Amino acid sequence: MWQNLYSQEIKATVQVIAPRIQISNKQILTTLENGIQQFINNRKWTEEKVEQQEKLEISLFFEINALTDNNEFQGTMQLQVIRPVYNSNYKTTVLQFSDEDVTFVYREFENFDFQENINLNDLTSLLAYYVYISLGMDYDSFSELGGSGFFSKAQNIVNMMTSKPGWNQGDGKGFRNRFYLAENLNSPRFKELRQITYNYHRNGMDQFAATPEKARKNITEAIEKLTETSQSNSNSLLQKLFFTTKWPELVEIYKASTAAEKVVITKLFNDLDPTNTKRYEKIKE
Repeated sequence: MWQNLYSQEIKATVQVIAPRIQISNKQILTTLENGIQQFINNRKWTEEKVEQQEKLEISLFFEINALTDNNEFQGTMQLQVIRPVYNSNYKTTVLQFSDEDVTFVYREFENFDFQENINLNDLTSLLAYYVYISLGMDYDSFSELGGSGFFSKAQNIVNMMTSKPGWNQGDGKGFRNRFYLAENLNSPRFKELRQITYNYHRNGMDQFAATPEKARKNITEAIEKLTETSQSNSNSLLQKLFFTTKWPELVEIYKASTAAEKVVITKLFNDLDPTNTKRYEKIKE
């Protein structure tokens, strides 16, 4: 009866590859791929009623670099979270994140079991963590700080998995890891960075179909707020992820702005995101 009242809210696509290693049973990669996809798509993660066109799209790309005799998979994972934009056919990327330290044990055809507060399986705990992060980002984009409950669930998984590889602050590459992603999203220090997610998407992207000039102005105002906290947040994971995710979209948004606006916004982007300076020059083309 529950399934009749509510449809699943996520549409996940999964790809698992292992180009650098020899695997005697290559079919296991396809079986793993299908298992991950079904686990995410067939499970109810919220109590929301979601229409087909409103589903949050999640893309997971695993590259397996090692497979041990005891079925331990080691590799990397890339996450992309996409949500529809109101009153349009356009879809916007809410988050892109690369996980450089993925480790789990998987035996072909085993069940994907998950319960909150208990680590039944390293893989499903990993998947649930990223589902909660994805849902949190999505909810933050529709209501101010609306994703807090999901980020708290993600933090609980981090706390539960501290004895496992890939879950600690020293794992992965610098602070781009699961530990700091959850820590930043749950910390009051980065509240303003989370609020930008709402202002950018709800007051900006979702308004483009009706009032493009006003929508672009709202996006500019949202990003300008970063300058107020840039000294303390410039090296934060969340600020870096915002620009890593959004720079292609930002270029397209401001190509349609006035010449004067292009000069101002390009300087702002260069100050806040110097690693993408050359890319922002495309705004002026």
